[in-house]
Amino acid sequence: MLRPRPAVLGIILLVSVVMRLLPYILSRSFGMTIDPGVTTYPWNFSPLLAICLFGAAYLPRKSWSYLVPLATFLLSDLCIWALTGRFDWAFYPSQPFVYGCIALTISLGFLLRKHRSAGSIAATGLVSATLFFLITNFGVWAVGGGSFYPMTADGLAKCYVAGVPFFRNSLISLAVFCPLLFSSVALLQRTEEQMATLPLPLGETN
Repeated sequence: MLRPRPAVLGIILLVSVVMRLLPYILSRSFGMTIDPGVTTYPWNFSPLLAICLFGAAYLPRKSWSYLVPLATFLLSDLCIWALTGRFDWAFYPSQPFVYGCIALTISLGFLLRKHRSAGSIAATGLVSATLFFLITNFGVWAVGGGSFYPMTADGLAKCYVAGVPFFRNSLISLAVFCPLLFSSVALLQRTEEQMATLPLPLGETN
């Protein structure tokens, strides 16, 4: 049976939080101007989506599969608020779409519990990233009330165009972190055959 290595999973979760907080830490420490609305930082390059798929595929309880990434994302949101004092950067109007997409990605990841080939992982990751891009950008447009993009088909198209760099970074992060998480580096294999080869305590027999 394959089980996640807690240490590796913990490190990846920490990386996920650090990647979200790094621009705000740099802003606070060095006076850099960081705005989530611009693309000078590789926004969306994060192991979060890969963690969603990995957790859904391997965590023993489905409730943990939802709890771990959602709690990690919430923690990083709270840290953003604490670092910047900007509640609107941590909790913004379209954020329910983001949390919904995280839950959707986890739900798609349950398909990998029985089929974990490289092709199925890649396909599930691509579908997840695409839906994340389509739904969250629609959310930005829908709740903006015309403040950022006109409430027209042209405004929606401009919103999607502006989101392409974020989509690209999501795909790159999946290509980097999925192979790592679904490899023997992050997984510990314990099979009945391996257990049978372990030496028995003195005086015991099979």
